[in-house]
Amino acid sequence: MSVLPKRILYPKKSFVILCYRTTEPGLGSPYLGLIRGQLEYWFSKKPQGFYKFLEPCNHPLYRAGDSWTEELGFSRRVFNATFELIGVRYNSKTAFLNAEDKFQGKLYASYYDRKTNRTYFVQNKDPSQKKDQKSAEEKDSSNLNPEATDQKSSAQIPEEDRKESKLETISNYRSRNDTNSRSYARKSGGTIGGKKNNSENTSTSSLSPASLSSKIDEKKKIANDMKNIWIEEIGELDVNHLTLTLISRLSISYGIVFKSSLENWRSYCRQIASSQFLMGEKRGTNFKAKLTWAIKHETFERIQAGDFTLGDRKVEEKPKNISLEEETKAREELKQELLNSSKDQTWIKACLKLCEILGPKMVKNWLYPLNIITINSTEVELQAPNRFVGNWVDKNLGKELKLTLQELLGSSLEYFRITSIA
Repeated sequence: MSVLPKRILYPKKSFVILCYRTTEPGLGSPYLGLIRGQLEYWFSKKPQGFYKFLEPCNHPLYRAGDSWTEELGFSRRVFNATFELIGVRYNSKTAFLNAEDKFQGKLYASYYDRKTNRTYFVQNKDPSQKKDQKSAEEKDSSNLNPEATDQKSSAQIPEEDRKESKLETISNYRSRNDTNSRSYARKSGGTIGGKKNNSENTSTSSLSPASLSSKIDEKKKIANDMKNIWIEEIGELDVNHLTLTLISRLSISYGIVFKSSLENWRSYCRQIASSQFLMGEKRGTNFKAKLTWAIKHETFERIQAGDFTLGDRKVEEKPKNISLEEETKAREELKQELLNSSKDQTWIKACLKLCEILGPKMVKNWLYPLNIITINSTEVELQAPNRFVGNWVDKNLGKELKLTLQELLGSSLEYFRITSIA
């Protein structure tokens, strides 16, 4: 197998080593053998671990040829999907350090350091955790060929449903750490942020027509809800209608990237809406974020890592006329949700009090995701799910929050701060 990339012109001084490598016994994929060989080579030079860029970039430390895609000759997507067979991928250094079982019985682990914008690779040096790795590789690599999977007859399923079934079956082979990946990965399992991926991926071909129809309707509803939130927060849609492919991509992104939460999706849309560049209002550029681009896992990670300027565009709450009955119902639903949650009791009381002042929608969208992590008579520290939400709340609702908390505590706060998880 030649790993020389196609349609690339190299300067006279550059050279390419053509690598012809047969499939190693039990691995089932030449990609896996290549990656393992190169990883072992670099670990022989850097036993304690090393950083390496996945693909060419503008990082000041990057040098031409200093990336996995250039070294191995295949795409980032193929590398990510194949690496998951023998390693665990973490979205951040913190996630790696906090993981109890960092390698989960695999040979390697990698994590993205958001402070330095570099991806680090470390080796599992515990022999007891590696003893079952060979059998795991054989099992995983057998799933690299989608044609080898068993498929049940779908003759009784309507034509439209069979198309959706086929679409979802294909989407199940995408890398679970990169929803934009088209490379073949194992059909189930995988890791996301160092945790076992237990998301539902049962092949729809094994479902009855009634169950299949219900599953398709559920995916369509999720996709429509995400589309409507995008229109509310961003203002326009870049597609005429939701195709089966886009519905499937939205459903996967909803479950994996946004943890099956429309509130997380709305918060993400507001992050995009707070950026002049992403909204196409920056001078000197014609770029504007599109729905199909925004739902990629890689795009989500870049926005959370601070690759784009956020907060230079004002995001306003769009007023919506609702009846008194609807507002009362929304307030009661929020109250029950707060009381049934595991949030700090003082924070629950603060949210209920602010609900009377700001309205249930404002509290639900902006204050409910926060929680108190430090509290005493003179000090309160709140934690937001991300920097965008924390900064917005601090800027727009900070005064009301502080006054409400002082009233509940019965003392003046000397220290009031809103931090963020990511």
